[in-house]
Amino acid sequence: MSDEATKQDKVPVDRPHGKSGMVGARRLIGQERLREQMWRVLEEDRISHAYLISGPPGSGKKALALAFAEAINGVSNLGEPAPGVRSERRSWYYHPDIHLFLPLPSIASRDELGARVSLLAADPYEIVDFAMRPSLTSQDDTKNRRAFYSVDYFNDEVRRAAYLRPNEGRRNIVIITNIETMRKEVVNSFLKLLEEPGEQVMFILTTDKINALLPTVISRCQLLACQPLQPDEIYHGLTAYDGIAEPDALFLSRIAGGNYSYTRFYDLETLQENREDIIRFLRMSYTVDVGGILEMSQKWQSGYNKEGQLAIINMIEMFLRDIALYSGGADEALITNSDRLDVIRNFCTGLKDARIKEMLETLEEARALLNQNIQPRLVFTVMANRFSAWMRGSDAVVPDAESWRHMPAKTEITETR
Repeated sequence: MSDEATKQDKVPVDRPHGKSGMVGARRLIGQERLREQMWRVLEEDRISHAYLISGPPGSGKKALALAFAEAINGVSNLGEPAPGVRSERRSWYYHPDIHLFLPLPSIASRDELGARVSLLAADPYEIVDFAMRPSLTSQDDTKNRRAFYSVDYFNDEVRRAAYLRPNEGRRNIVIITNIETMRKEVVNSFLKLLEEPGEQVMFILTTDKINALLPTVISRCQLLACQPLQPDEIYHGLTAYDGIAEPDALFLSRIAGGNYSYTRFYDLETLQENREDIIRFLRMSYTVDVGGILEMSQKWQSGYNKEGQLAIINMIEMFLRDIALYSGGADEALITNSDRLDVIRNFCTGLKDARIKEMLETLEEARALLNQNIQPRLVFTVMANRFSAWMRGSDAVVPDAESWRHMPAKTEITETR
């Protein structure tokens, strides 16, 4: 590398342009406001020692963290540089001053970790989290692999990287993803690093759950908040970079729930099958078909990993929103499930008192429970129990303040059957 390339002077930058997509050597989807904020940091040369990128899953936190690190260390990947501006095409993957860490299960080999990091090098939106993708070799593997930062992992790897001096870049950058998975004793040690950082070290942290972090960690970081991606941004990414046909991309972008990373890997044929299951699930909820509900709930638990189960929640939500739109007289062009207008029409006609708002709130609660690793079959069973009341315009059988009563109620029904 030339002497010019190794200088640690201020990196020339230019504003990013284009709504989303390939910028520099890095593909970024949406998050224009946040990218603008990062560019101002570079232009004004006011780089902090720690940044915390928060936001919902699939909104591009890892991609932004990697691009930000590259831009700081001389690779203009937050935006296409202006003519004449130096822009190396070197990825973070090969940069000696950019270190990426992912939370690990208690049993995980270095080769397994390396394979996931390599996937991110090729595609910054790849799903590499162990909890969401237990296996890289089998899509049918649904085992739960809870990942975290253990004391040994932190001391042997993260802490060691934090005390390195920059070799080629402006900063020694340590990227720690899903910081909320740090064990309590690790957080206390990490706080000392944040309070007394090594010379020229910079931390870029990401989290899906900022409310789970200690205030002392948050207060020592500059906050960068990702928003859920908009359907048009997801649609653009799917059509421009993932080779998905426009009609399919339109459907996927509407059920994505702001999550581009997961939506790219949805199998359309399976989604169509799931939609028919969802219609049956709603019917069984109304008729309180206990056997059918339990069977469907078990199918969704055993047949899908968390990613797939969240996709089912998203599809139910989109179906309910279609019902609300149709009942409100919206143009049929706005209906995502327009090919099933017969079902939507029958629902609106037969269940005029249905409380769609409460049903949607139940789905939000279900998402939170799935992310807390509650057994999916129990989540879906309780959801059906509540749906049966909401569809009739009634109050829930079990009040929110006494949600614990759901399980005895379910057991009693099952035993009666």
